[in-house]
Amino acid sequence: MSIPRAILLFLLALPAFAADFPAIYDTEKGAPMSAEEAAASMELPPGFKCVVFAAEPDVRQPIAMSWDAKGRLWVAENYTYAENPIRWDTKLRDRVIILEDKDGDGKHDGRKVFWEGGSYLTSVEIGYGGVWVLHNGTLSFIADKNGDDVPDGEPEVLLDGFNVKTIGHTIVNGLRWGPDGWLYGRHGISDTSAVGAPGTPQDKRTKLNCAMWRFHPTRKVFEVVAHGGTNPWGHDWNAEGELFMINTVIGHLWHVIPGAYYRRMFGTHLNPHVYEVIEQTADHFHWDTGAESWSDIRKLGVTGKTNELGGGHAHVGMLIYQGGLWPKEYHGAVLTCNLHGNRINMDTLHREGCGYVGKHAPDFMKAKDKWFRGIDLLTGPDGNVFVSDWSDSGECHDNDGVHRSSGRIYKIVYGEPKKAEPFDVAAMKDEELAKFYEGKNNWWKRMADQQLFERGYQEKGRRSSIAEDAQCKDGLVRLHLASALQRLPLAARWPIATALAKRAEDANDRQQPLMIWYGIEPAVAAEPMKGVELIREAKIPTVRRLVARRIAEMIEDKPGAVDALVALMTERADVRGDVLSGMAAGLDGFSSAKKPKGWDALSSQARQSLEARGKDAKDPSSGELGHITTLSVVFGSGRAAEELIVIVKNAEGDANARLNAFVSLTRSAKPELLAVIRGLINDKVLGSVVRKALAAYDDPNIPKALLQPWPERSQEMQAATVATLSSRPSYAKALLEAVKTKKLPATAISPFQARQIRNLDDASVTKLLTEVWGEIRETPEAKKAEFAKWEGVLKPETLAKADKSKGRMIFMTACSACHKMYGQGGAIGPELTGSDRRNLKYLLENILDPNAVVPADFRVSVFQLKDGRTLTGVIPEQTERTLTVQTPAERLTIERTQIVKQEQQPVSLMPEGLLAALGEENVMNLIAYLMSNGQVEMPK
Repeated sequence: MSIPRAILLFLLALPAFAADFPAIYDTEKGAPMSAEEAAASMELPPGFKCVVFAAEPDVRQPIAMSWDAKGRLWVAENYTYAENPIRWDTKLRDRVIILEDKDGDGKHDGRKVFWEGGSYLTSVEIGYGGVWVLHNGTLSFIADKNGDDVPDGEPEVLLDGFNVKTIGHTIVNGLRWGPDGWLYGRHGISDTSAVGAPGTPQDKRTKLNCAMWRFHPTRKVFEVVAHGGTNPWGHDWNAEGELFMINTVIGHLWHVIPGAYYRRMFGTHLNPHVYEVIEQTADHFHWDTGAESWSDIRKLGVTGKTNELGGGHAHVGMLIYQGGLWPKEYHGAVLTCNLHGNRINMDTLHREGCGYVGKHAPDFMKAKDKWFRGIDLLTGPDGNVFVSDWSDSGECHDNDGVHRSSGRIYKIVYGEPKKAEPFDVAAMKDEELAKFYEGKNNWWKRMADQQLFERGYQEKGRRSSIAEDAQCKDGLVRLHLASALQRLPLAARWPIATALAKRAEDANDRQQPLMIWYGIEPAVAAEPMKGVELIREAKIPTVRRLVARRIAEMIEDKPGAVDALVALMTERADVRGDVLSGMAAGLDGFSSAKKPKGWDALSSQARQSLEARGKDAKDPSSGELGHITTLSVVFGSGRAAEELIVIVKNAEGDANARLNAFVSLTRSAKPELLAVIRGLINDKVLGSVVRKALAAYDDPNIPKALLQPWPERSQEMQAATVATLSSRPSYAKALLEAVKTKKLPATAISPFQARQIRNLDDASVTKLLTEVWGEIRETPEAKKAEFAKWEGVLKPETLAKADKSKGRMIFMTACSACHKMYGQGGAIGPELTGSDRRNLKYLLENILDPNAVVPADFRVSVFQLKDGRTLTGVIPEQTERTLTVQTPAERLTIERTQIVKQEQQPVSLMPEGLLAALGEENVMNLIAYLMSNGQVEMPK
């Protein structure tokens, strides 16, 4: 294998630069107490004391912690987090350090820096011969197979697509090994992420927004565990292996049931057919919900009532204590840091119905230091608890700046500290590890379990049958069976859901009726007639109502199932109220619908029945009669536009009803509706569909409305905005002018949308597009012929036989100087990891004709300097005073005053002719590697 010398000289001359770790700086005024003073002043129950395990400068900005089996504490230090409106300062970097207490006195006496190449770093976890981190929108693995605390190489990207562009403090976080061997994490509410292995097409990625998720370390499977909340920033498992998470604003404690949908602070779940959500597990709040808004604490501080209740709505970090050392009343207690209250709250867990309830307990610890910002909690090898302190006077929104030079890790000790000697897991047999834990400190059990998982050990045990589970007296077993419905084929769900729905004792349970519904919903959508039969058998009103609602929503496509619902209500008066309620909700927002068979007879029968029972048949808004009256309008003359507008504009109304009403209103572009539509462009539920709908209107005020302000915190709204503004020349001009004036980034316009703008065939718009976005031109005929040739060579069956390892070596030689993939390579050209590189057409277009579509950031510029030099390169960074120029030989920063002339060329830095120079075999190997789903080994 050989690569032409000319190409090698050009590409290998582009160096990879590794700057020293950037100096940190504070943007927040003031300073916390000294660490020792803060620890000494902590208020704790009798017998407890707080000591300083580590403090600045040895540890700063400790955003997450994790243990290794040697009893060493690994800490993720985050420096890139910044105040609004910056939110993230990527000129800085984040790192992972290791702290060790060698003599067991409760204070660290060893410190190492393991890795300092992070950005947006929020998490660290140890296992499988390396370190797992969430950073820069990825889940990455840093190998250290020989355990020398030095990375074996660059991080390997296992998952990408975690949104960092529009998300601030609700960023993905929280790596923890679960008792099932999966790696768990969390995701906040600000925007949606589309996650998958590098190179996964968008339509195959898993979308998540405000959720718990997990990843299998060997099978490389990613999945969402449960949805909802606000900004979960802590989770743990109890002794029975049940998962709980901590949250903010809308409730702090939640039992995480796989497949569940919980209340959200705002917006809607990605599944539009959830309808109803599970409320928090705690029976209380830690702030005065009766007299205060959640945001009042920013201006009022912690009021007396809120102080009494727990100190505020913001909770960070969570630990269910199972260390075995503390007094009995703390075993199984939930500890969480309260951000505004400068304390650690405590709840106790109790079984209730099919799940749990969290009860309020006295606060466990209160800090005198108003800068105390507890962020993570872990039990240590000796059974005591470690608390990381972000040490900042503000809150997570950080409008007052960030204090990067401080940070502490405290150790909360009961009695006299004793050194715990970690065991030698490598020397123990599987059976020994499996029996190692004897109910004392779960730190040891978790370490033993982790070793067993890494060895692939699986304990054999009896599994009860599904029939036994459905009839089990333990509601928690039935809850998990309902949860498991979502993992079964649709046809297999019916008998289980029916058996569970017959359990009348679960009718008023907080979670079980909804878990049954979440599991059966897609099956109802596929076979609505079976849904009617489920309603007939069910003893749980919520299940009957929601199944009826889903069937009613399909009235236009499957009217026969709605006819069957009417027939069932005529036959069974005992289900009529639930079915009517479900139908009314399902058709809320419809302007009109075809009248089901038997509706008039049912309506008459129901009215007579209500009158006979003494119900007030004159009140058209009450109960069953109200639903009949409402539905009769939909099945008759239909709802007036004014009524639909009321539904659409009700920001607190049902999300599905609002969406249905909006679709009904906007089937055609009616001028009189423009003002209503424009008023909803920032609506948290309808914002994206509203922005798309405005493409049907030609109004000079629309671009301004869409762009001011640019929806920074929603990628979905951004995409909808650009799509609409790419549809008309006048709109496109406004979009490009906004790019020119830096009101939005040029990267918001995709190459596809750039071509769409060019296809508007407006000379002035095309000129502006070239100026602010980049060059687009037609592919010459010769290039088209070359494209056809390679498309014929690179057939799927041919690529399947290619050597991806050799392809990686070609990439490292010919491409990695400019492009990064799987975390390795340069940053001069676009990163390839998350691109559409599994599409052969995409790859060939960009390699064979790199100058066809050239974003402005990657166009070559020619500089003539006062000292007589001429430089040619791209501009990766610039300020008002300087330009950074990447040339084929070096990276230079020059003063603008030294530039005599600057001319941007309509070409890319990437050379043409690369494939022809490589030869067919090398090209096949390279393309196979570029289209791979994950990193491959280099050839031996």
